[in-house]
Amino acid sequence: MPQCPKCLLDTVYRYGKTKGGMQRYLCLSCGRQFTENSVKHQPHERPLCPACGRAMHVYKQEKGFMRYRCSNYPKCRTYLKVKEREIL
Repeated sequence: MPQCPKCLLDTVYRYGKTKGGMQRYLCLSCGRQFTENSVKHQPHERPLCPACGRAMHVYKQEKGFMRYRCSNYPKCRTYLKVKEREIL
C-alpha cells in the first residue's frame, strides 16, 4: 500500500478509481484523497484578487488553464482563469 503524501502514514484505504482508470486512495488519518505516484503542480506565486487585494487560491486545474478563487470566499466571489504559460 502507498503512503499518504501529506502525513506520510500508510493508513490508506482504496477509494475507487479516477476517470483515467488509476486507483484512488483515501488517507484515514488526515482525509486526503490521492493517486499513487501523482504530482501536484502548484504555481510559485499566486495572483492577488483584483476586487479586494487578498491572495487567491487554486480552485480548479484544467488542461492548459488554472482557475483561482479569492481566499476571502464567500464574501468576495472573484475568480480568475489564467493560461498555464502565463503562470510559468
